[in-house]
Amino acid sequence: MQTTILLLIAGACCAATSLPQKAAATGTTRVDLRPQFERWGLTLKSQGGRGTCSVFAITGGLEFAASKRARRGVRLSEEYLNWASNRAIEQYDDGGFFHDLWKGYEQFGIAAESDLPYADAFDPKLTVPPAAIESARRLRAAGYRLHWIKEWDVKTGLTEEQFQQIQATLRREWPVCAGMRWHRQERWADGVLQMRLPEEVFDGHSVLLIGYEEDARHPGGGVFLIRDSAGGGRYAAIPYAYARAYINDAAWIGFERAR
Repeated sequence: MQTTILLLIAGACCAATSLPQKAAATGTTRVDLRPQFERWGLTLKSQGGRGTCSVFAITGGLEFAASKRARRGVRLSEEYLNWASNRAIEQYDDGGFFHDLWKGYEQFGIAAESDLPYADAFDPKLTVPPAAIESARRLRAAGYRLHWIKEWDVKTGLTEEQFQQIQATLRREWPVCAGMRWHRQERWADGVLQMRLPEEVFDGHSVLLIGYEEDARHPGGGVFLIRDSAGGGRYAAIPYAYARAYINDAAWIGFERAR
C-alpha cells in the first residue's frame, strides 16, 4: 500500500488553482451540494478547540438527511451525539469513531441542537435535559440508516470501486462522511489541501464530502469539495490523489427508500 501511495504522490501535479465556485450538480464532471445546505439554512459549524471532527461529520450527514426528508432545515446536536456515543460504548472521551457514534445514535438517537447546544469544553459528567432526551427519541424513531462505503482501516486508502461509489453517492445528492489521515502541518493552496508523503500524515481528521470536480490540474485529476468543522468551519477541497491514498473510512446517511 505504501508503494501505491508513493506512486500517487510522485505522479501528482502540484499546480495551485482556485477552490471551485458554487454550482449545481451538472452532468458527471461537477457536483456541488453547497446550494442545498444553504437553501436549508445549514450554515457551517465549528468544533472549536475540541477533538470532535467525526461527531460534526456524522451530525452533518444526519442534518442533511433530516432536512432532505422534511424539506426544511433541521439542526441537530453534536453535544448530544457525543454523549450518546460515550454512553453506548461506556467510554467517556471527547469525539470518537464513526461506528461508535452510530452506536450512540442507534441506542439513544440525536437531539435537536436547540435542546443541547455545543459547549466550548467537554464535560464527561454532562447531564442531558429531558427536552433533549425527548427530541432524540423522536429522531431515533425516524429510522435513519448509515451505509458504509469503506469501513475503517488506517492501513489502506480507497479502492477504485470505493472511489466510484463515493462519486455515485454524491451524484445522488447525499454527502459522504470521510475519516482520513491528515497533515501534521497543514498546507493549503487556494483552498485545496496539498499532497503529503505517508510519514507526513497521521490518523487523523474527519470531514463531510459535499461534491467533486474533475480537473486535470489537481493531483489525481480532480478534487472533492469538503465541509470541514476545523478552522472555525470552512468549505475547502482535497485532491483525488489525497482521497485515494488517505481516506480510512467513508459512509453516507439516508432514510428508508433513500436511493
